[in-house]
Amino acid sequence: MYRINFTDTVKKSVTLTIFAFFLLLCIFSLMIGSTFHIADPPGTYLGISSAAGSSAERTDFLRALGYCPNDESEESEDVTIPAVFGDVYTRYNELQSLSGGDLTLYKGAHCTRYTYTDSETGKRLNLLVYNDRVIGGDVCTAALDGEMEPLGAKNNK
Repeated sequence: MYRINFTDTVKKSVTLTIFAFFLLLCIFSLMIGSTFHIADPPGTYLGISSAAGSSAERTDFLRALGYCPNDESEESEDVTIPAVFGDVYTRYNELQSLSGGDLTLYKGAHCTRYTYTDSETGKRLNLLVYNDRVIGGDVCTAALDGEMEPLGAKNNK
């Protein structure tokens, strides 16, 4: 006659459940923990002071790169750099690397994107600011099929 020992079955089920819960907790902790290791922004970006706590500091930064930001055109938007990069952010980070930036250091960070209009070209000048320091940015046209270039490109032409 075949006998089922329910006590052993329950012990195994409870053990497996506890193990699975512990494993999920470890994975979740690693995922959450990685967002708390956001780098401190450097004191310079493109060889210029990255201070960007005020509108004057941000426009001075852009002027030092050779742009002509219209002070009155400033727009701001809160953005969060994704903890996991998809195709769009991977390509955007490749653009950042052309000017020495690396947004992977700021995965999960809550930032502000400041946008100005260049008085000479009409292009949009975007700065990503984290903890009152520039950590990235780009120069682009507003058209859907427009161009996007890294910061500093104006000085390199």
